[in-house]
Amino acid sequence: MQAGVILLDFMRRELNLSNSSVLGACQKLQEAVGLPNLAPRYAIDAPADAPDGSSRPTLSLSALLKQYGIRLTANQAYHQMAKLGIVEQRERYSRTAINNIKKFWSLTAKGCMFGKNITSPANPRETQPHFFESRFPELLKLLDTVH
Repeated sequence: MQAGVILLDFMRRELNLSNSSVLGACQKLQEAVGLPNLAPRYAIDAPADAPDGSSRPTLSLSALLKQYGIRLTANQAYHQMAKLGIVEQRERYSRTAINNIKKFWSLTAKGCMFGKNITSPANPRETQPHFFESRFPELLKLLDTVH
């Protein structure tokens, strides 16, 4: 149990996991060690400066770029955001990836103003940024400043 708590805290800090991702991991940890489910069912995922503290809807970068009619690929946009310090490329071990290294994008602490890092239950060692719909216009303005 203690090792699980330490690992979860490390992943939360290093991967900037969203509250809902941490909650899901806590629920799985409780179940794995046979504790009753004491965790809440929902977590609030909102920008740190949200005045009401309510969760905000999020979408993938690809979906938002398409929704706004932006002619950038998600990969191009991620590279621009990396220059702004909003995302960073991380790596993890993978048996099937080239050179056993799988790369993935993760929001930085600065980037968490624009979205949240979500994890897949299939691979909790990797994050995928999801962006707050309400903050995407502001993010697009920042992307216009990168050349």
